[in-house]
Amino acid sequence: MKNLYRFHIRLIPLMLSIFAMGFAANAQSIEGDAAAGEKLFKTYCASCHKLDSKAIGPALGGVTDRRETDWLYSWIKNNATFRASGNSDAIAIFEEYNGSVMPQFEYLSDEEIGNILAYTANPPAKPIVVSDGPVVAGGEADNSGMQMWAMIILGAIFLVLVFILATVRNTLRVVKGEEPITVVEDASNYAKFLRKNTGFMTVLTIVVAVAFLNVTYWYLMDVGVEGGKGIEASYMPPHPEPGQEAQYGEQPIAFSHKLHAGENQIDCNYCHSSARHSKTSGIPSANVCMNCHMYVNGSEITDEAGNPKYGGERSPEIQKIYDAVGWDADKLAYIEGYEEKPIRWVRIHNLPDLAYFNHAQHVTAGQVECQTCHGPVEEMEVMYQYSSLTMGWCINCHRETEVKVNTNGYYEPQHDKLVEKYHGENITVEKIGGLECGKCHY
Repeated sequence: MKNLYRFHIRLIPLMLSIFAMGFAANAQSIEGDAAAGEKLFKTYCASCHKLDSKAIGPALGGVTDRRETDWLYSWIKNNATFRASGNSDAIAIFEEYNGSVMPQFEYLSDEEIGNILAYTANPPAKPIVVSDGPVVAGGEADNSGMQMWAMIILGAIFLVLVFILATVRNTLRVVKGEEPITVVEDASNYAKFLRKNTGFMTVLTIVVAVAFLNVTYWYLMDVGVEGGKGIEASYMPPHPEPGQEAQYGEQPIAFSHKLHAGENQIDCNYCHSSARHSKTSGIPSANVCMNCHMYVNGSEITDEAGNPKYGGERSPEIQKIYDAVGWDADKLAYIEGYEEKPIRWVRIHNLPDLAYFNHAQHVTAGQVECQTCHGPVEEMEVMYQYSSLTMGWCINCHRETEVKVNTNGYYEPQHDKLVEKYHGENITVEKIGGLECGKCHY
């Protein structure tokens, strides 16, 4: 009995040692720098994989618990060779995802692959959502109502001060034994003063007249100048204050040109493809959005601190696209029999019918950059009308813009004649008839 007891006592540390060795072996399989692995994951893997949900490929969160380390290294290095070797699991994964071909990463070192696997085993924790209410970024709050109340309060304070001063003055007059002056009498005294000082009245009249003519001029300049819904002026001044953009065309989906055209450097013509060969630039259909957002659902978007902006969940704005076209983001498939809904975008640029403008003529033939008319779109969080687009603005542009005579072979015969005619002068749009009335009005 004692021998059996001693055997059990000796067996306990042996079992603990075996367990520790197994745990160490498992820990070694996912040993690596998770921070470095996160950068590698975003560079090489994030286009097809997510940690917590399927995309083009399977979810990779906790993949080290589901697969052996050697299996993962073989698959990542060269999955085609691995499948050709006859590995049944590799072939099954390939068939499950409809033969989607994964790139080979033979150039990644074992250490780099280990870092990626360490990141998938220890992903960053999702932030705790404290409130379901909307989060307003600093500097973007709408303070127009506050400004109005500030003006009202200042006006009231001014009136109170005027009343106090009038009361004090009349009190002093009573103390001196003089009669107090009413408001009507006070106004009459000011009128007499102005009539006697003709020089002052002349200057005042000129100032008031110039101010009135200035206001009238800009009012008339705005007649017929169209803008987007909600635009209070004909166009926004360049470099609006933060938060001011929202007053100039609130859209049904918060689409950021700064993110797409700026940070992601998507060519304007990818979404507005008709600008190259038709009169209008066109509003992209939701199908164009789905070319990317079929897999990019916004869960990877981070805030300035580097934390997931939506707690690792899909973006509510991108969800609006899914709701419009009937896309099931969990199954990665369109919903059968779904009645699609239109996205009612708000038009920002709206020239009057009396003016003819052709995008293809400017974008393709003229090789004019989009920013020439639309401003720094790649910096706009919310799209707004950057230029006035008035007749004077267009004429000035035609006077200053040079014709691309050296890079547009289609018009080479005409360009040769222009070069010969103007003998080295800058050939602007004006010199090829860009100021003729019939070019824009017919």
